[in-house]
Amino acid sequence: MTASLPRRLVRAARARLRRTRNRCLHALEVRLGRRWADEPLPYPPIFVVGAPRSGSTLLYQLLTDRFDVGYLANGHARRPGAPSLVERRRGLVRERRAELGDYRSSFGGTTGDLGPSECGPFWYRFFPRRPHHVSADAFPAASRRELRAAAGAFVEACGRPVVYKNLYSTARMDALAAALPEALFIAIHRDLAANARSLLAARLRVAGAYDAWWSVEPPGIERLRQLPAHEQVVEQVRALDALVARVEASIGHERVLHLAYEDLCADPRAELERIAAFAARHGCELGERGEVPASFRQRGGGSTLPPGLEKALLGYVERLHHVSADGVDA
Repeated sequence: MTASLPRRLVRAARARLRRTRNRCLHALEVRLGRRWADEPLPYPPIFVVGAPRSGSTLLYQLLTDRFDVGYLANGHARRPGAPSLVERRRGLVRERRAELGDYRSSFGGTTGDLGPSECGPFWYRFFPRRPHHVSADAFPAASRRELRAAAGAFVEACGRPVVYKNLYSTARMDALAAALPEALFIAIHRDLAANARSLLAARLRVAGAYDAWWSVEPPGIERLRQLPAHEQVVEQVRALDALVARVEASIGHERVLHLAYEDLCADPRAELERIAAFAARHGCELGERGEVPASFRQRGGGSTLPPGLEKALLGYVERLHHVSADGVDA
């Protein structure tokens, strides 16, 4: 016990140092990008949103391989207080060659300095850790200005349109749209049963139990936590999809493009062409970086569950389909 105490103290000291350093870097980046708080951004930021285990990481990897876009890479994520300064110094995305990624990932994490990152600590500079859902009304004016300044500094450093993917952005979509009225959103969806099955498998792997909540908490999380595990994951997906639909209705359908994971796997090149056309309609030309594979095998949705849990999941999804077909809101 006494031998381990110094190591704990060292770890705690290092953590305090990282927090202090990132606060200083945050202040510097916001100051450097302050003009963007009051000016239109050079390019509209593009956000990937959707439920966890919906194929969002594959979409993110394809976007950053196919198009010459900026993005928060693993190399930036080591200095989340000021990724724009990392980009200015290292040119991670400006000088990236056109080689394909390996498309491996683990719960949103990728490998290598150039692998696209969700970079959670970057977003916690502006948003609370809880609640995950932040409406436009609950997003302070000071945080809006700081986010715009940081986004402006990063796009200026990259010199090209920027794509962001952090699925907690789905729960913050309303706030992001208010702070960044130029922003565009790509919403990815997946077969409901496959998405829910993959979420249950992720819970078991990450937390060791099917009934342990994992990932984004949508509005109404307290009610969802009272449900059985198979209903929780289904309602997690449905609540996040419904949130995207509500924000879309508020900001305008033209700012949101919807994709299906199944279509993305079957013909990623065609879906990426749809994305390029969507961006172009908003005056944002996505230059080419390289080609991507012609197809992908769908992953995760076929995970094996205990027979009783699988039966309960399919029965619940089937009941929801019947209710929807009868025209009743489930």
